[in-house]
Amino acid sequence: MPEDVLAAIDIIGNNVRTEILRQLAQGASTAHDLAAQIGVHVASIHRHLVVLEQHDLVRTDVDRSKRRGQMVLWRTDTATITDYAQVWARYASGRG
Repeated sequence: MPEDVLAAIDIIGNNVRTEILRQLAQGASTAHDLAAQIGVHVASIHRHLVVLEQHDLVRTDVDRSKRRGQMVLWRTDTATITDYAQVWARYASGRG
C-alpha cells in the first residue's frame, strides 16, 4: 500500500483526530478547549495535534520553538484535509 494512503488512513481512521479536525474547522481553538469539547484529556489532544501538525493538517499562531508556556491557537487546513480524503478515496475505489 502506498505511503500516502497509509498516512491518510492513519489520519482519517482515528476518531479523535477526525473530531479535532472537525472542531477546528469551526474555528481556531486551544488544546484545552478542544479537550473540553471532545471529552478527551488535554495530553491526548496534544499528542494528536502533534501528529496532525506533522502531516500539515493543522497549524498554530506560535512557532514550535516558542510554545512552552504559551497559549497556542490551533487552526485546521481544510485543503490538506481534502487532499488526504481524496488520496484515500482514489485508492479505496480502485482508481489510484
